[in-house]
Amino acid sequence: MKPFDPLLGGVIAAGILLTALPERAQAGGRYVLNQTPQTIERYFGRYWTRLTHPENGVTRVTYTYSPRELQRVFPNTRVDRFAITFIANRSQSISVAITGSPDELSFTYDRTDSSRLYEYIFGYRPPIRQQLSSRFTGNETIHDYEDCLGDGIATRYTLGGAAQFLLSEAELHYNKRCEPPYPR
Repeated sequence: MKPFDPLLGGVIAAGILLTALPERAQAGGRYVLNQTPQTIERYFGRYWTRLTHPENGVTRVTYTYSPRELQRVFPNTRVDRFAITFIANRSQSISVAITGSPDELSFTYDRTDSSRLYEYIFGYRPPIRQQLSSRFTGNETIHDYEDCLGDGIATRYTLGGAAQFLLSEAELHYNKRCEPPYPR
């Protein structure tokens, strides 16, 4: 008998790799955009509501999901809505309505908040955060922003008031300008 059998060694190595796959796949994040409602349901549970709205010849279907887990991510806030919009049965954007609690006008959606949202949705921290656009809308205190979070994902949001709190939903969506390599 040989002290080392290459075939047996290969079988053992393959077994170790196969048992490690679920942990490695989880550590690498999850695909959320361009997925079917069935795939999204495996990630976030059964949808609560389904709203179909045609717009300029395109039919958008918005599913809402339980915001309970997001409430744990943002404990000092109130998560009012967690929704994913689909076109042609493929997820296109994720939107979350978050307000301050007890003061509704206290949630600012800063760098830390956008990172926590990204990590909850995709399963890993965003590689970067770079501002793509900023513009005044309405009056001097209302600003629309779009920031790149990396790996093709951008976040869009509106801040307003003297404290620059979140006025509308924070949205995550695909933006080609957020693909690597990232500009310095």
